[in-house]
Amino acid sequence: MSHREVIAQLKKVVLRLRWLNILQLVPDTLLVYSIIQLAFSGQLVTLFNATFNRREAILVTVMFALIDICVTGIRYNDRVAGKRLISQLTGQLTAPEVNLIKRFENLK
Repeated sequence: MSHREVIAQLKKVVLRLRWLNILQLVPDTLLVYSIIQLAFSGQLVTLFNATFNRREAILVTVMFALIDICVTGIRYNDRVAGKRLISQLTGQLTAPEVNLIKRFENLK
């Protein structure tokens, strides 16, 4: 890949990581909420105005955990791709390119 293509791909990775960081808040919040509800409920657990028995509520919590793990895996793969792209950059970098690399490093 040319220098310009690497920078363009790195910009896409940075934008995607930024959105994934925001998206990660949703499954994290759902998971914490469901764990708290499970911890402080009896045999019937209310999640989002829906009543579940304890077994079904645990299954819902496990699904939230799986979603959370999937988003975390996507973020990890994007970080690895970004590191590979940065390793391909050679020569003198311009100030905007250095700022782009710093933004990537801050998204970790």
